[in-house]
Amino acid sequence: MRFLSVIALLAATAVANPVARSTKKEFHLKTTGAAKADFNDLFVITYHTGAGTNDALLENKGSIATPFYLNGTTALANLGNVFPWGFEMGGDSNYASWESVQINAGGGVDGFSIKDGNFVWSEEEGFGGWLVCDWYHNAPQLFWWDKYYPPTIPCSCSKVDLKPIYLTQ
Repeated sequence: MRFLSVIALLAATAVANPVARSTKKEFHLKTTGAAKADFNDLFVITYHTGAGTNDALLENKGSIATPFYLNGTTALANLGNVFPWGFEMGGDSNYASWESVQINAGGGVDGFSIKDGNFVWSEEEGFGGWLVCDWYHNAPQLFWWDKYYPPTIPCSCSKVDLKPIYLTQ
């Protein structure tokens, strides 16, 4: 009897799973406000870097843009499978002016929101804004800059805003 209770509990949990994306309003993330014109109108995509790991790159084709949604204050990607892919913000572990952005298997970090029409992360975590750089994947790559260590922007980079472009459902 106990075995059947456990099975019933697991089935109820699976049905109530918050990963179900059908109730989430999905959007693409598009760059605007870049000082370098080439970094405007780009869409965030995932770039596979290993098992369960992706760097956030940018591409000009909206047709291959990764769809995202907010689950509370967690930003998740819909990569077409059953487990979540969350934004991971590189930690301020080396006093760097900017850090990497990854979209990895798992729940990701909290603190994301849409503020004044822009996709942003937690100011309490030091978020100062988004940065796009031509980097080591031979494509524009997304970073976040730390407001406590304002960056000297290299010529291969530009500060940008990320605008959510909502998908019709």
